[in-house]
Amino acid sequence: MTVDSTSSNPSSSSSSSTTTTTTTTMKPSSDIRLYKNRASYSIKSILDIFYENPVAHVAFIHPGDIDNEGGGRKETIMNVPLITVIIPEDEYGDEDDLQNYSVYLHTHKHSGLVEAVTNGKHGITATTTKIDGLIFSPTAHDHSLNYRSGTIHLDQGMILNDEIDGKDHEEKKKVLSFVTNTVTGYNRIASVNEPEDNSIKRTTIIKFKILNFSCKQRFGGFNGSKEPEFNIPKGKENDNFTGVIPCWTQFGKPLGYGKDLKEINELIENRSKKNQQFAENVAWANENVKLDRLGEKRLLQ
Repeated sequence: MTVDSTSSNPSSSSSSSTTTTTTTTMKPSSDIRLYKNRASYSIKSILDIFYENPVAHVAFIHPGDIDNEGGGRKETIMNVPLITVIIPEDEYGDEDDLQNYSVYLHTHKHSGLVEAVTNGKHGITATTTKIDGLIFSPTAHDHSLNYRSGTIHLDQGMILNDEIDGKDHEEKKKVLSFVTNTVTGYNRIASVNEPEDNSIKRTTIIKFKILNFSCKQRFGGFNGSKEPEFNIPKGKENDNFTGVIPCWTQFGKPLGYGKDLKEINELIENRSKKNQQFAENVAWANENVKLDRLGEKRLLQ
C-alpha cells in the first residue's frame, strides 16, 4: 500500500511556490519486526507448516449478540482452535502466486466465526505452531523453544453454500476430502471414498483468500542456529544442563479394527520416525530443516 502526501511552501514571491511530495510504502501487517533472521515469507513454508499442524488458533472480532432485553454478549475478541487447510485453486497453477490459494476453516453453522463473517467483520487471522525442541539455559534467562510457526491474515470470508449439487457443494466435498487426508497424513479418501452429500451439507466451511502471511523458525542448540555443545567451556564446569531436548509427535499403537490395520500401523510408525528425525536435525541445526527462504525479505506479490 502506498500513501502520497503533498505540501506547498509559499515563497517570498507570490508568483512561485515549492511543492514537496512524500511517498510512504505501508508494510504488510504480518511482517516480522524482531528476529528477522528467523522470518520466512515463502508460500512453501506456510503450506508445510499448516499441513503438518492443521489445528490453527483463529482470532476474530465477534459482533456481539445483545438481545432486546439487554442480555447476551457485547462485541469481543475471540480466539478458537479450528482445522485449517490451504488448497490451490488451480493444481497446475503458479505455486508462487498467492492468489492461487484459498484457506478453508472447518466449523459449525452456529459458531461465533460464522456470525462474525456474516456480520462483515474483518481482521481475521489463523496461527499455528509446531514445537521442535526445549532449550535449556544455565540460568533462568534464555530458556526457550525450537519451533516453526505460521500466521495468515485472512480476507474475503465467504460461507460455502449447502445446496447439494451446487458449485459450493462440490468445493466443500473437495475441502473435506483434503481435511481427511491431512488429519490422517496419507490419501485416506482413496480407501474410504469421498464424504456423503448429507454429511457435507451438515458441515460448515468458510473460505478465505490470503491477504498476507509470515512464518518464523528457531532451530539449533542453546546458541540459536548452531549445533549443541558437548565439551564444557572453561569456567562453566559448575553450570546446570545447557542444551536442547528434541521434541516430536510420537504416535501410539492403533487401537481398533479394520482390514487395513497392518498398513495403518506401519504408516504411524513411519510418521513417528520421520518426526523424530526432523526434531533431531533441528537440534543439530541441519540445513535441510530450515524453512524455505528463511531470513530473506518478502517477495512482492
